[in-house]
Amino acid sequence: MTPLRCEFFDPTPEEQVVVLVEHKTTRNAERFIKACEHCNPDGVEWPFNAVLDRATRSDPSLTDYILEEPVKCRQCRRGILEKTLIEPA
Repeated sequence: MTPLRCEFFDPTPEEQVVVLVEHKTTRNAERFIKACEHCNPDGVEWPFNAVLDRATRSDPSLTDYILEEPVKCRQCRRGILEKTLIEPA
């Protein structure tokens, strides 16, 4: 049996990519949010960073995000950060 490669789950600092997500990208990504974990705790499926992975075309196994400004849930208007769970629109 081959051992599971830890590098996939825990990239080294040299492999990790940190992306600053600018206002324009966060506004575009906001359109893909139907609800968040605060207003629909039973319907959330994805962390918001999964939307950012698609919007920025980044590798989800290596990329972390820093938002230039918080994103707002379209339903309840609460702040959404990178790891907030959302229901996709």
